[in-house]
Amino acid sequence: MTLDVLLLHGCGGSVRSTFARTGWIAAIGAAGRRAIAPDLPGHGAHASVDPQDYADLAGSVERGLPAGTLDAVGFSLGAKIVLELALRQPERFRKVVLGGIGDNLFGPEVFAPVAAEALEAPGSAAAAHPAVAPMLQRWESDLNDARAVAAVLRRPPNPRFSPERLAQLSIPVLIVNGSDDPVGKKGDLLARSLRDMRCETVPGVDHFGLPGDAAFQRLALDFLKA
Repeated sequence: MTLDVLLLHGCGGSVRSTFARTGWIAAIGAAGRRAIAPDLPGHGAHASVDPQDYADLAGSVERGLPAGTLDAVGFSLGAKIVLELALRQPERFRKVVLGGIGDNLFGPEVFAPVAAEALEAPGSAAAAHPAVAPMLQRWESDLNDARAVAAVLRRPPNPRFSPERLAQLSIPVLIVNGSDDPVGKKGDLLARSLRDMRCETVPGVDHFGLPGDAAFQRLALDFLKA
């Protein structure tokens, strides 16, 4: 049986920039598998601008998934949602790959309010914040509504994780981070919390450069194939 591969991009990103242009979808197809790559809630066309509509991101994604068992790859916010889906329905997932994630998983999204302000007011001081500017440089105004993505950033906190919850997950997990991504440099608690986990670091790659890095793609697809 050949499993489909769920691909979830990060906040403010898109399927096009994260997985299509970077060759992920083509590589999965070349391996004889099908990529399932939906827009995250709040992304794409006709998205709500009400933060309350994003109170359960994983639930919104789950409703659109095909039946059956999946492998999954998630980047940044997409990695959080993949992990939450696997915790809710571990029988549905064989293996998962998480990119651009670390111990920030356990706390609030510190820069979310600043990023939301920058999206709502592009000329504001928030737009120049060093944690926000790289996202704005990659912003795809033809694909995403700034007000809707700002609403995602202002959502009621979710998904929520604890070491105790993660310890319940027994499926294999691969975590990949770039060496130049501050997120990846703090991941000891995450690593200790997962029962079947492997960590890899891609040298010379920052947070937003990770999806387009060939080494990340190779590590992920080899892991899913093995």
